[in-house]
Amino acid sequence: MTKYERHPAPEKLLRQITTEAVNLLALGGPDNIKAAALPEVGVALIVKAWGLPQEDLDASATLIQEQKKLVSGEATLPDDRLLEPYDGGMIAELVWGLFETAVRLDGTDERKAIHRLALLMADALDFDEWIEESGPGGTQN
Repeated sequence: MTKYERHPAPEKLLRQITTEAVNLLALGGPDNIKAAALPEVGVALIVKAWGLPQEDLDASATLIQEQKKLVSGEATLPDDRLLEPYDGGMIAELVWGLFETAVRLDGTDERKAIHRLALLMADALDFDEWIEESGPGGTQN
């Protein structure tokens, strides 16, 4: 049985959101630059909320910026990090981590951005579908 973290490490959350921004850009190319803007803002807010080192933000920002320069289909991350499959528990962990991040931020606009990011991730990773498939009392992974 897979064990999920109730309070995912901020570094893990940062890695996941950075990866999702790169995924959006790699899959959609220049057309997805606007769609990747929210995850890009999210990485900065995660670093701010959790007091992570500036180097962590710089590394994430560099990956995202490099991906923006590449042609659709090419990626700045290795294939084993792209399109990482998420099950329902992993999605819940990610969304919960984003909500924990939001409460650590002072500004309403920043909290709203993280909330929109949580909704985007839940939608992009098909969280509703997993809930529906699991059914009442379901334990599907």
